[in-house]
Amino acid sequence: MKKFIAMIMIAATMLAVAGCGSKAKNDKESAKTETAPDGSIIQETTMEETNPENGLPLSKQPDPNAPVVDTVVVYAIVNNKMSQVMDSVDELTDQSLLDKLIELGTVGASTKLVSFSTEETGETQVAGPGADTSTVSIKKGTLVLSDFSAGDGLDEETAKKAVSDTFALNFELSGCDITIQ
Repeated sequence: MKKFIAMIMIAATMLAVAGCGSKAKNDKESAKTETAPDGSIIQETTMEETNPENGLPLSKQPDPNAPVVDTVVVYAIVNNKMSQVMDSVDELTDQSLLDKLIELGTVGASTKLVSFSTEETGETQVAGPGADTSTVSIKKGTLVLSDFSAGDGLDEETAKKAVSDTFALNFELSGCDITIQ
């Protein structure tokens, strides 16, 4: 009985090794080769070519007809909590950012943009990775709004802070002062 079990185990081991072994002979036979008219051998490759401009495979290229948009981060109410929401605008401008705040309900639809300006504070900070210079100047923003109203479920101070933080974040400012007319 012991010999019988040993023979079955040896047979199972041989089948496992044969099933999992290399298939070098089959690989050589399955490679497609053709002969060109000049007599040279053409071998088909399976590696897909990549676009030298972006490094992506040719079958995975972005849609050339897709619109180019700017990504923005807007403070808005999500699940009854103030949260940062990523969204897109056609072009990042002060008006498009205010429109996005209105769309997401941070401020009321009656809110109008009077002016937005930035000024350098005279201070500098160390630039981040990939920057052309070692330091960057720090800017502060001033936003003037009229007919301001907070969005549903927000008090006026929270809505002002959300607008200020949204403008500071997207325009890379140290802060943004809001004046209501």
